[in-house]
Amino acid sequence: MDKPIMYYWAPCTTCAIATRYADEHGIELDLRDVEYEGPYNELLGLGGDANKIPYLYDDGQLVEGLDDVLEHLKALG
Repeated sequence: MDKPIMYYWAPCTTCAIATRYADEHGIELDLRDVEYEGPYNELLGLGGDANKIPYLYDDGQLVEGLDDVLEHLKALG
């Protein structure tokens, strides 16, 4: 199974909540920082907006915003 992809921005405190939750619950993520052009363009291609991070891309679904991302991570953990 592929790891879910987390689109985030490293200095973002909201994103840190989501990545910390995943770490604390042993959920492996493929972290992609939208500060860089590649991940930024990937997120745009999926229909996301880098101003509304974090996003989680899992099983063909793009999940937007901290609350929804945390709910999705809880279901994985």
